[in-house]
Amino acid sequence: MTPEARRQQPGPAILAAFVRRDLREALTYKFSFLSSVVGILLSSATFYFVAKLVPSSTPSLGPFGGDYFSFAVVGVAFAGLLGMFEEGLASVVRSAQLSGTLEALLVTPVPVPVILFGSSLYSLLFQVSRTALHLAVALAFFGLALGRINAAGVLTVGILTVICFLSVGVLSASFILVYKTGNPFSWILGTVSGLLGGVVFPVALLPAWIRWVSSLLPVTYALDGMRKSLLASSSFAEILPDVAALAAFSALLVPLSLVAFRWAVRKAKKDGSLSHF
Repeated sequence: MTPEARRQQPGPAILAAFVRRDLREALTYKFSFLSSVVGILLSSATFYFVAKLVPSSTPSLGPFGGDYFSFAVVGVAFAGLLGMFEEGLASVVRSAQLSGTLEALLVTPVPVPVILFGSSLYSLLFQVSRTALHLAVALAFFGLALGRINAAGVLTVGILTVICFLSVGVLSASFILVYKTGNPFSWILGTVSGLLGGVVFPVALLPAWIRWVSSLLPVTYALDGMRKSLLASSSFAEILPDVAALAAFSALLVPLSLVAFRWAVRKAKKDGSLSHF
């Protein structure tokens, strides 16, 4: 295909081509999908039996429906999805660096954001499907206790969460583009969020002296808003603080990530380090 033809291709067609490519590759590794399903079953079963040790009257679970199993399953399912948004773009950049194809990708007529997003789109869609499957398995086999679902809340929290965590992913990709390895965003918003963001236990259980850190993590508001919308039959007004926090994070991170990425591309091209790993 000529450069002129590639320039005329609409963005959706290019993204679809990336998904088809990655899907064909994934289909050659059928055991990977099977192991993913088994992992979901084992994870749900583990939290199902752990939940039997946690009384439903535990005060810290009250705002989220009172059932620990449902609390944990929603946290683990969505934390995996958020982790993919955080690390997907960075992993694409690092893989291209190691394979020596990054420089070729960045000089094609296709816009750089389309290349990066398209290269990670299949992984993101797969993780979305995996999250839905996780919830479906918990609902069908282990009695996931859904409340009266607040669809508007789920949609609003979901959109703001995607915007927020994709921005973190762009920041991660920017760091990898320049410094190659040692991505601090992955560690801070991955490891720290897993412990302090309320993934498997309520933030209210944390000591007061460290609880304030949770208020600085977007995952805290994403999981709280999603749990309240799915499990606790909360109205939109009741999740409004979480929505406002996610909107504030997005308003800060979106322009910051775009500026950082443009700077990283210019610096990498200026230094001639696109082919180095």
